Amino acid sequence: MQLLTTKFHIPGFKADAVVSRQRICRLIDEKSSIVILSAPAGFGKTTLLSEWVEHCKTLVAWVSLEQSENIPNVFWRYLITAVASVLNRCGQNSLEQIKSSGTSLIENILIEMINEIAAEGTKFTLVLDDFHVISDGKIHEGMEFLMDHLPSNMRMIIAGREAPRLSISKFRLSGKLVEINALQFRFNTHETEDLLNKIHGLDLTQKDVVSLTKKTEGWIAGLVLAILSMKEQKNKRSFIDDFTGSHRYIIDYLVEEVLSGLGDEIKNFMLKIAILERFCSELCRAVTKNPDSRRILMAMEQNNLFLIPLDNNREWFRYHHLFREFLLKHLMEKDPGKVKHLHANAFVWLKDQGVVSEAFHHGVLAKNYRAAADLLGQNAPELFSRSGGFVLKTLIERLPETIVSNNPELCSYSVWLNVLAGDFESVGLLGREIFKKDKTVSGFISLIKGYRYFYQTGEFEKSIKEMKKCLQALPEKEGLVREMGELVLGLSMRYSGDIGSAYEYIKKISQGDDIPVLRAISYADILCVMGKLDMAFSFIDTTIEKGKKRYGETLVPEYGFLYILKADILREQNEIGEALKACKKGLYLARNNEYVEIIFLGNLEYARILAADENHEESEKAMAVSIEAARVSSTWGEFMSRAYEIRMQIARGNMDDAQELIRKINLQYLQLDQNLELDQDLAIPYHKYHLYLSLCRYWLCKKQTRHVHGITDAMIREDLPVKGNGRLIECYVLKAIAYHVENDMDNALKILKKAFVLSEKQGQVRVYIDEGEAILTLFKQALKRGILPEYLKKYIDRPKGSCELRSVMINEFKETFNDREIEVLKLMKKGGSNQDIADTLFLSVNTVRWYAGRIFAKLNVKRRGEAVAFAEKYELI
Repeated sequence: MQLLTTKFHIPGFKADAVVSRQRICRLIDEKSSIVILSAPAGFGKTTLLSEWVEHCKTLVAWVSLEQSENIPNVFWRYLITAVASVLNRCGQNSLEQIKSSGTSLIENILIEMINEIAAEGTKFTLVLDDFHVISDGKIHEGMEFLMDHLPSNMRMIIAGREAPRLSISKFRLSGKLVEINALQFRFNTHETEDLLNKIHGLDLTQKDVVSLTKKTEGWIAGLVLAILSMKEQKNKRSFIDDFTGSHRYIIDYLVEEVLSGLGDEIKNFMLKIAILERFCSELCRAVTKNPDSRRILMAMEQNNLFLIPLDNNREWFRYHHLFREFLLKHLMEKDPGKVKHLHANAFVWLKDQGVVSEAFHHGVLAKNYRAAADLLGQNAPELFSRSGGFVLKTLIERLPETIVSNNPELCSYSVWLNVLAGDFESVGLLGREIFKKDKTVSGFISLIKGYRYFYQTGEFEKSIKEMKKCLQALPEKEGLVREMGELVLGLSMRYSGDIGSAYEYIKKISQGDDIPVLRAISYADILCVMGKLDMAFSFIDTTIEKGKKRYGETLVPEYGFLYILKADILREQNEIGEALKACKKGLYLARNNEYVEIIFLGNLEYARILAADENHEESEKAMAVSIEAARVSSTWGEFMSRAYEIRMQIARGNMDDAQELIRKINLQYLQLDQNLELDQDLAIPYHKYHLYLSLCRYWLCKKQTRHVHGITDAMIREDLPVKGNGRLIECYVLKAIAYHVENDMDNALKILKKAFVLSEKQGQVRVYIDEGEAILTLFKQALKRGILPEYLKKYIDRPKGSCELRSVMINEFKETFNDREIEVLKLMKKGGSNQDIADTLFLSVNTVRWYAGRIFAKLNVKRRGEAVAFAEKYELI
């Protein structure tokens, strides 16, 4: 979805056409970081701000809001784009995350933007006009967070018809807030006299001015409407005397008077174009069928008939919101049957201009559902490829179900988008008789069948068959959908255990300079399987950079898979901080209602990174999310998540918990007896190998090595011919530990040396050090025999990770502090809040609290100041 640049246009100020409001402008100029303007429609908020901008000495970013921005990801894209327009594109990375991934983690996204604004240093003001249209609670939460952490070089002005539903009392107490309300906006007698007599030349008496001021209560729109009406009245005193009633009745009366005072041509023209949220002369001509549209528009502007220009060339306009609402009301009362016809005219013109989303909007309002559906169907492949499933799904949901279910293209996409979100209930719609001969529908049916075989039932051979049928049936225009089919085909080959064929197929379709993102995912994934981490890493970075050039720093959600693969490589190479950043970026790109696979894979990787960082509490939370997402979307995914859940418990020494997990999983997925004994003739499916390797770790802790040798030997036999080095190294490590348990150090080091040969060039670390104390002994022996690679020597005393452990005696107990805890202590010493520390270390606030709790417990203190004092005393910082 493109952003409308006209929403960033600052309305022009005509000093000779309006009354100066310098007395209110001075309030805005006070040294306050937040200004809130709240008053009913027509009190001159936008005009006041236009005047203030004229004399403002700093940069101003402006967003004119409408109801269509009452969606979190749309609102934040406009806000961040406005900031970027005045601060050398500051916030582009945040904008990329918003556009691609939605706003489920808006605080983290805003943190990055806030830091960039503060670092940039240039003073500026952000104006959010008509904020009253924003009612979404999630947007309000994000706004409160932004206001709480507003950089010192940024001011914010929020204007709307009512006070924003934000927690602002704390800003009143701090003195950071200026509030300007309807009472201050009201025209006083002097301002009313200037408007009536000096600007509009009505030559009213002081008594008439005072009377009209009182009757309108200084309401500027009421005065302007009164002026327009009085120009057509011979007896102005009589008009003023009869001018009574509440605001609603005043508006009804004056709008009627304004319309009745106009000629039929211009009145009918104004009513007809009220169906348009924005308009130009050509669009007006198409809607009204009036060849003089340009002349009439210019006359309307000259006569101040509530037109607001949207560009500097004064080609596009909109009505004042209130005026449009009442014109629409009047139109519906006068000629309701014509409204659908007008929308139909707008639909045709906008469709011919290629403005698909706006044309579709008018097609729906014209109730021309079939034509709107045809337009959307024709553009569905491009919409899906360009902006992902969220926008397309939203548009489809505006159509009646019967229209969608009978349109082959839309029905196919609707069902497919539901499937991607884990919902298979509507699949039967594609199998109806009316679609029997439609090749596109047949392709989608095979795609969904193959997808289901792969993710849900683990029947990989069937998935391969269906995906080949899908790619034969789907036309080339279905670009992204075909890429998804290729991705699942390659993955099905891989998880069937045919690594060699998977590698050759994926390598073949991934040739060329401009590889589609889903093919890139397949290729990067298979490179990781083959243990070619450096090649995979370089390829991922190149693909992401090309994606940014294509999408203008706004990546589509599919790139989330690449960031997660990148995080996996970084974690394996023990670059934990960078792995966290990459993984979070991947999760940012995963929208809540599409690509559930990113949710389970991303959270699984996040859990592993957090575990490597010894943040076990947060790691378990991420693992729970991964398991839940995998349960609804992927059988083999659940195998993988469960396997790592077992590993995490074993690594922490929770053997009873690990055993209980194994027993539960055994009942569902494995074929072991009640004593967890393995049938020596049992074949191990490739997609379950993670579970069996976790079983190996369990048996090693129990010093039962027989099954470990059986499982690792079987996998080594499979991987050696195809050079599947990723799993091969892991099997060598586990087999070496098994020999170590058997006190056979010669064979242990012999097999471990094979792992070293494969891992040294790629820099794998975690595959070793995640195995804990056993690796420490093997590393020391390997060092003595001169076979330990140089890059692993620094871990010989720290098998659990890269954290430098500092040990000190505190209250007669030996306490150890890792690098991350020391970093937190140093930032505490600088006075950083939990949020500041989280921002600096790329952690969540909860994670910082968790580290702080550990530090307090080790130092036996309750407060930060005490913790810092003790840390300095013991020379920790």
